[in-house]
Amino acid sequence: MHRIAKVAVLVTAAIALSAPAANADRSYIYNSYSDDVEDWHTGVGWGDAIACDMDQDGNSVKAHFTRDNGSANTRWAQAGNGTCNGGFDLSSTNRVNKHRSQQIRDWATDPYGPWKYRP
Repeated sequence: MHRIAKVAVLVTAAIALSAPAANADRSYIYNSYSDDVEDWHTGVGWGDAIACDMDQDGNSVKAHFTRDNGSANTRWAQAGNGTCNGGFDLSSTNRVNKHRSQQIRDWATDPYGPWKYRP
């Protein structure tokens, strides 16, 4: 019995280590989210924000974010399931300092995801 328990622990650990890690910088609202974008040329993170609509529910998703200079901005994914919008205004000097997601509904209050802050 002791040997079976060791094998079960090893199998469980292997499965846990092989699973993809959750992205801690994403602000989820249901299955959709906002996220920060890294400038792959410079490797600088939080250069811009994106909104990703991962639901086929007819609702769009916005990413609300602020930059170091205090400006408030949005990105809007309106096209539906599996689409993202944003990441085209990268900056290594005026970076995103926080972002959150919002689901846009025609029939109810628009819920927000939690604010995510640049470390």
